[in-house]
Amino acid sequence: MGQFLLSLASMRTIHKTLRSLAFIALSLTLVQCTELNAGKVKQDFNNWFTDLITPRASSLEMANDGYIVKGNVKNKPNQVIRLFEMTAEGLVFIDSSFTDKKGDFSVKGSTKELIFCALMVLDKQMVYLALNNATEATLAIDATTTGINYTITGKNVEESQSLKDLLKLNEGFSSRIKALEAEASKLNPNTDEGFNKMQKLQADYYANLSERSAAILSFAKARPSSFIPFFILHFNVVQEPTIELLTVARDAAVKADPTSKYTQMIQQKYQEEAKLMVGGEAPEINLPQLDGTNLALSSLRGKYVLIDFWASWCGPCRKENPYNVEMYKRFKDKGFEIYGVSLDQDPTRWKGAIEKDGLTWKHVSDLKGWSSSAGQTYNIHSIPSTVLVDPAGKIVAKGLRGEELDAKLQELLGASSADKGQ
Repeated sequence: MGQFLLSLASMRTIHKTLRSLAFIALSLTLVQCTELNAGKVKQDFNNWFTDLITPRASSLEMANDGYIVKGNVKNKPNQVIRLFEMTAEGLVFIDSSFTDKKGDFSVKGSTKELIFCALMVLDKQMVYLALNNATEATLAIDATTTGINYTITGKNVEESQSLKDLLKLNEGFSSRIKALEAEASKLNPNTDEGFNKMQKLQADYYANLSERSAAILSFAKARPSSFIPFFILHFNVVQEPTIELLTVARDAAVKADPTSKYTQMIQQKYQEEAKLMVGGEAPEINLPQLDGTNLALSSLRGKYVLIDFWASWCGPCRKENPYNVEMYKRFKDKGFEIYGVSLDQDPTRWKGAIEKDGLTWKHVSDLKGWSSSAGQTYNIHSIPSTVLVDPAGKIVAKGLRGEELDAKLQELLGASSADKGQ
């Protein structure tokens, strides 16, 4: 078994476990089976280039009253400056300008309410701003292909300054994680020494994530009448949002502006997702097992339980099963259980996959496919998908698989190298 785990560590490299966290998180790249390709979005940038040449009559630059963003980009004459609104679907072009021979620029516009924007100076080098019609921001920017530094002054720029402070906070933790990545890249996990060091790096990685989450939560709490907590959630600044952060974001948005579109969005998010967030109580599932008798999720209280949504026809799920089998053998006697929820419709195929893959844990299904009552309760639109529940029935993590799940269980339940070799 030890040989299997060393081979697994080699194939599923530690780079995946210790990957760097971007400021604005990108969509998942893990292969999954999806329901009607759920979650795909399409971005439309068809008009921005035309606007650069011949601004339309409705261009925001024509507004007489509104915000103004001006400043200087060091050593960048005749540089295109583009202003985008940030949305969950992507960047939406607003307006543009060119720097003059001194590097000075100015972009004006009008908005009905505060909006989060990205001022693109160079490709992928952006300044994040919060703009409303009272904003008069002056920026001093030093941008290169490797990074961007800037200062912001003016009127009604407090939210924009908070975005800058949030970026700086995140970069501190990202630097630590990159250092762990660099150290991990030098390891040979096929040796005992390399394997043991890898385990230590994984522990350090999760400690950094925990510290980062706590720091960002404190950052949000310090802004009780602001849309910054909303920004943190909406643009995935945190790896795994909690119900506490969601509550902070909702209350802060209501105090900042109860009529804002951001307030409406966070209130809707709270209604739809609060029960499924980390820290919330896992909703009950009570479905038939293979023998026809029902098994309730709540009956497994007292153990850490992995709710594993899968199906016999899901290739990525079946490829994940060997890792889960080995992991289950190591942790089942330490207070761990797997509660497999199948999105199958054919009972014969469901049973056959369980037997063929050697899945010896608990299994339930109402055999309704994507219409599974449990799947709908947990908003499952792609598989494999996991939810980790603690002994009290609270959600402690979501979406963990492979080495990430293994490392989390080691953190919660403990495991030694000797355990791995058994």
